[in-house]
Amino acid sequence: MAARAPFGLDPERRFEVTGQGEVREPGAPPPEWLSGRHRLILGLFGLALVIVGALAGVTVAAFASGSRGTAAVFALFTLAATPLLLLGPAQDWWRFRRARKRRPPV
Repeated sequence: MAARAPFGLDPERRFEVTGQGEVREPGAPPPEWLSGRHRLILGLFGLALVIVGALAGVTVAAFASGSRGTAAVFALFTLAATPLLLLGPAQDWWRFRRARKRRPPV
């Protein structure tokens, strides 16, 4: 037997609650960690991950089809593209480093 809840949900009164317990209004600006700079860092890392993953997949597919020479070439492309994964984190590190240098001494 299904019991009904003693109250109903009002869609006009739904709020988002953060991990720290802060209530965010529906029209509030996004949190600081979701700023344009962080989205760029995540986007660069995601794009690099897709590129490296696609190259690795083509490598495996070429090897499975018996084309060892093509698989070797794509394996080298995969290894050459692996440093792309550092673009996003390196940009974040560089910005943090520059911000620390600009800060006046205490």
